[in-house]
Amino acid sequence: MHQQLRPAARPSVRQLATGGTLGLMLLLGAHGAHAKALEPGFIITKDNLASVKSDTFEGKTIASMIPEKLEWMITNYGLTIKIANSKKIEMDPKYVEATKKWSKDVKFNPADRTISGWKAGMPFPPETIKMDDPNAGDKVIWNLRAATYGATMDLRDIAWVFLDAKKGYERVQAFQSRRYYMEGRLDGGPISVGDGDISQKTYFVAHYPQDIRGLGTFSVRYNQPDSAKPDDSYAYLKSVRRTRRLSGGAWMDPIGGTDQLYDDWDIWDAWPTKYTQNKLVEKRWVLAIAHSPEVSVDTTQPWSEPQKRFPRINMAEPPFANPAKDVEWEPREVYVVEGTPPAEHPYSKKVAYIEVDFPRPYLGYALDRKGEFWKMFIFQNRPDTGDDGYKAVMPVVGHIIDVKRGHATNWSSNMKSNPKGVKDTDVSLNVLEEVATGTGR
Repeated sequence: MHQQLRPAARPSVRQLATGGTLGLMLLLGAHGAHAKALEPGFIITKDNLASVKSDTFEGKTIASMIPEKLEWMITNYGLTIKIANSKKIEMDPKYVEATKKWSKDVKFNPADRTISGWKAGMPFPPETIKMDDPNAGDKVIWNLRAATYGATMDLRDIAWVFLDAKKGYERVQAFQSRRYYMEGRLDGGPISVGDGDISQKTYFVAHYPQDIRGLGTFSVRYNQPDSAKPDDSYAYLKSVRRTRRLSGGAWMDPIGGTDQLYDDWDIWDAWPTKYTQNKLVEKRWVLAIAHSPEVSVDTTQPWSEPQKRFPRINMAEPPFANPAKDVEWEPREVYVVEGTPPAEHPYSKKVAYIEVDFPRPYLGYALDRKGEFWKMFIFQNRPDTGDDGYKAVMPVVGHIIDVKRGHATNWSSNMKSNPKGVKDTDVSLNVLEEVATGTGR
C-alpha cells in the first residue's frame, strides 16, 4: 500500500514577514559590522579611503562628505585629511544685525541678474535661498561678493610659495596688500563712503625678493551690478617708475607668474554677472578647513626656511602643495555653485563649495576649455577678530593647485579685518606708487 504524499504546508503571511524581517536584519547587521564611527583625529589617506567610506563621522558617512575632485586629490595627489569635530561659528553682531535690518530691502532682477537695495550684511539670508529657484546660484555668489570682512581687508604678511609637484619648493614672493570696501562697511562709521560709484579698491605691492620689489597693481571695482563697466586696473612698472593701465579683462589674467587668476581670489572673486550663468547644483556636507591654526605666516622664521615660515603647507613630501597634515578638517554644510565663465575666460567651468550659514568658500575646482580637470582650490579659513573687535571668518591660506601642470602657487596670510586707522585715501593709485617706490607708507 502506497503512502499518500501530502504537499508541505505553506508558510503563513506572518511567517513570511517574520522571516523576511529577520533576513533583512541579518543583512544589515552583516553590513553594519564593518561600518564604524570614526574618532576625531583620524587621518584619511589614499591607503585607507576605500575602507572607511561607509564609516561615519558626526552621523554622516565619509563618502558623503568627500566630493569627487577632493577624492581625486586624495587618491592621486597625496592629500590627507585629519578629521575634527565641527565647531559653531558666530558672525559679528553688526553683520547679523545688518542682515536682519536690510536684507528685506534687497531686490533681485531676473532679467539681468542684478541686485538693488543692498546696504550691508548678507543680501540673501540662507532661509530665502531655495533649491528650485533658477537664480539661486547668482544669489549665493552675491552673498559671497558682498562685504563680509567689516570694512577693510588687511592681507597681512601675504606671500606666494611656488611649488613643483616633483621637485618641491622653488621660490617665494611676498606682498603688501589691502582691500577697502566703499559700501557695506561695518566698522562703526558710515556704511558707505564716496559718491556711490565705486564698490571696492585693492592694491598689491611686492616687497620680497629684491628683484621684484616695487612691482604692484591697483584695481577699482565699480558699483555696476551688471558688470557693464569693467574694473579699472593699473600696474606699477618700476623699470620706468610709472603706472600703466591694464585691459578691462585683467580679472581673468594670472596674478604675476602664479597659477592663480585674479578671479580666483576667495576662489571666486568676480561678481556673478561676469559669468554667463551660475547654477546652484546642490546643498550638501563636505569636509573643509574652517579653523586653520592661529599662525599662517611665522614672520620670526627666515625666508630661507619656507616650511617653518609657512607652517600650514606640507612642503615636506610630494606633491609639496597640500595642507599640512596637522591641519584639521571638519564637516560643514555648503552650497555647491557651478559657474559658466564667458567664452574668453581660461576656464570652461568653475565650481565652488560655499558655507550655507555665511558666505565663505572652502573648496573649488576649475575645468579647462576642453572640460578637463585643471585646478583645485583648497582654502583654509579661520574665525578672527579685527583690530577694532570685528569678528569675521578670514581666508588665511589658499592652495591653488594646477593638477595638469603639476605645479602650485599657495598663498599664506595672517589676514585681519578692519585694521586700525585705514582711510579711503590709504588705498589708492597714489599710495600704490608711494609704497612701490618706498617714499610712502
